[in-house]
Amino acid sequence: MPLDTLANVKTALGVTGTGDDTLLTQLQADADSFVETFCGRTFAAGPFTEYHPGGARVVFLTNYPVAAVSSVRVDPNRDFAAETEVPADDYVVHTSRGVVECRHGPFVPMVFEWAVRTDQFPEAVRVTYTAAGVVPGAVCRAYTELIGHWFRQAKTHAATGQLNTAEVPGTGGSTVYPWGQSYGYPIPPGVKEVLAPFRVPAF
Repeated sequence: MPLDTLANVKTALGVTGTGDDTLLTQLQADADSFVETFCGRTFAAGPFTEYHPGGARVVFLTNYPVAAVSSVRVDPNRDFAAETEVPADDYVVHTSRGVVECRHGPFVPMVFEWAVRTDQFPEAVRVTYTAAGVVPGAVCRAYTELIGHWFRQAKTHAATGQLNTAEVPGTGGSTVYPWGQSYGYPIPPGVKEVLAPFRVPAF
C-alpha cells in the first residue's frame, strides 16, 4: 500500500486533472521502494515475524510503532518449540520505537562475561508482532518531495523529446530548462536528511 494517497500527493505538488495519474502512480511505487530500502523498514500495518541475535538484552524490531507483541521465543538451535516461549513478564516492549527489552540481561545468557557480543547466537530470538501502520508526517513530506523531483524530471524529459538539452526552440521563443533538470539531478539531499531519523539502527 502506498505511503500516501494519490490525491494527497497531487495536492502537495499542485497537480490538477487526471492526465498525469498513471505517471504519478508509477512514481509512487518507485518512491515506496526507495523509502523502504533507505529506512530499512516498512510503515505498513500488519503482522510480522522477525529473527534477531540473542546476545543482547534488546532487539530492535524493523516495523514500528508496535500495536502488540504476540510472542517472543528464544532458542539458539532455532527450532522455536512451544517451550522456548518467553513469559510476557520477562520482557518489556517499547512500542513507540519497536524495542523488545529482556528484563534479566541478554536473551541468551553468556557463559563468559568477556565474550559478550550483541551479535552472538544469530536468529536465536523470534518475535511475532503487529505493527500499527503509522506513517509520520515528515516521511510523507519526504516521499512527496521525492515523487515531485522525479515527476519534474519526467515532464522535462518529455518536453525535450528525451534529449539532454537545456533549450527547446518554439514559435513563441525558446524554452530554457535548468541544466540539471534536463540532464538529471541526483536525489535531493533534503529527502535523505528528513528520512534519516526513521532508519532502523544497524544493531
